[in-house]
Amino acid sequence: MTQASQTPGSHAARPAQGVHRVRVGAAIAVALVVAFAAWLILRDSDDKSSQPEAPASAAASLAQLRTLPDETGHDIYWAGPRNGYTYELTRTTDGNVYIRYLPPGVAVGDVQPAYLTIGTYPRPKALNGLRRLARRSGNATFPVAGGGLGVYSRSRPNSVYVAYPGGAVQVEVYDPSAEQARKLAREGRVRPVG
Repeated sequence: MTQASQTPGSHAARPAQGVHRVRVGAAIAVALVVAFAAWLILRDSDDKSSQPEAPASAAASLAQLRTLPDETGHDIYWAGPRNGYTYELTRTTDGNVYIRYLPPGVAVGDVQPAYLTIGTYPRPKALNGLRRLARRSGNATFPVAGGGLGVYSRSRPNSVYVAYPGGAVQVEVYDPSAEQARKLAREGRVRPVG
């Protein structure tokens, strides 16, 4: 799949050039923080050959999402269909896939970290890596429906990481509401695209 360029969200009035520069700077800062946080959490994975990169995003149809497992060679997780939402698809060259749920009126590439996002990260022995993460100080764990394990950092509770026995992917459930992120993960509502 060809990666599309990220564009800032559309607004009713065009911002002044200084405001536009601040928004671009904020978008770059958010991307760097997300990439660094992912690196910190996932650095103990068995695959140490990949480095974080700035991803590009595009709107995807349900049919396009359903082809992803065949394209990537592994399951891709999401939180199911949601009427009226745009599925923003972001893929990185190291195989990470993000599906973000954008409500009506929010443009693809919007820089606000205010929307449900499900990340799928290919990781050999994903559950073993998550168990190592769970032992770190400041992390909390809980069982996930279907025999999985959920882990989150008490200092960043909006991102919950999930893995299942025998699985080769680690799943991140991000929601602006930490409670909602844990609920989606715990109840098994985040599942492979099918």
